[in-house]
Amino acid sequence: MIRSLAIAAALVCVAQASQAQEQQSFKSLIGRGFEIKNVSFVRGDVSENREAFIVTLQREKSVAVCFFSANAWVTLSNTVLDDPKRCDVR
Repeated sequence: MIRSLAIAAALVCVAQASQAQEQQSFKSLIGRGFEIKNVSFVRGDVSENREAFIVTLQREKSVAVCFFSANAWVTLSNTVLDDPKRCDVR
């Protein structure tokens, strides 16, 4: 019985590890139905003198967090929106 529980616990850990973060573009996430849940402004004094916007998105049980410099968020150019390394998805 204890051995079965240990094996089950190990399988759960492996399953959770396989759900690691992936990176995707902001535009692809919006296209997949993610909704913006929050936009936070981070002042330069707490982010290595870089002002930035942190955008949190959600779709069902999936969550994405995107990081944009203040200038990139204001301009929202296609280059920025299509960058596959802007958002971490879990």
